[in-house]
Amino acid sequence: MPRISGSQPGDGVQAVVFALQILEYLAQRRSTVGVTDLARVFGTTKSRIYRHLQTLMSAGYVIQETETERYRTGGRLIALGRVVSENFELMSAARTVMEELRDRLGHAVTLSEVELAGLRVLSTIAGTQPFEIGVKPGSLLPAHATAQGKLLLAFGPEAPREKLLRKTLPANTPHTVTNPATLRDELKQVKKQGWAIAPSQAVVGVNALAAPIFDATGGLVGTVAIIDLMQFMPARPTAEQIRRIVEAGRRISANIGYRGPS
Repeated sequence: MPRISGSQPGDGVQAVVFALQILEYLAQRRSTVGVTDLARVFGTTKSRIYRHLQTLMSAGYVIQETETERYRTGGRLIALGRVVSENFELMSAARTVMEELRDRLGHAVTLSEVELAGLRVLSTIAGTQPFEIGVKPGSLLPAHATAQGKLLLAFGPEAPREKLLRKTLPANTPHTVTNPATLRDELKQVKKQGWAIAPSQAVVGVNALAAPIFDATGGLVGTVAIIDLMQFMPARPTAEQIRRIVEAGRRISANIGYRGPS
């Protein structure tokens, strides 16, 4: 989603543009915002900000908290976002990027989506090798034993991650990380670097390299991954493999409205 732009806020069209800019800012915040903060961010007066907020409140797009008198997005904006999201499938946003990634590197490419049960595979594009390596669409990926699942643990909500790390982690293979402390350290690194691997951890001899996909609010909605035998994708991926998968994740994220950290 491109950033809404326009000249200095005023009447007519520019007033609409400015109201949309305020909504964008509120939607990206994880906390409420005051009139003074908004005036400073947009370089305008508090009275102008207040006037626009009152208009947005009357339409149900913004709510003012009674105790703090600060503002946040309202239910009508949330409902509108859901309608738009339902009409814009992640697969449509990712298809071209996935095909280009496969053509450039030759590996199978997998797209997964975050859901309540975990991370589910939406689509897989076969690699260019004569033999096929991939994950079946519809599969629910183990969070601790796959590159995609580690992204969910690293970038997803804290509560499910902590709940998982308190459990006994099953060993899919002799190489699966089952020690919670070791996995926790790995997840910190995953979040720092922006990609994850899982060499021989789900299936012996197979490796995956994955990058996160974020939506317009900055929330994790899915992952894109390349999968292949370890002779073609070693435990330490090449610089090009890392660069390509991170780029793919960023492009797909941009296609669904993500603009990067605010």
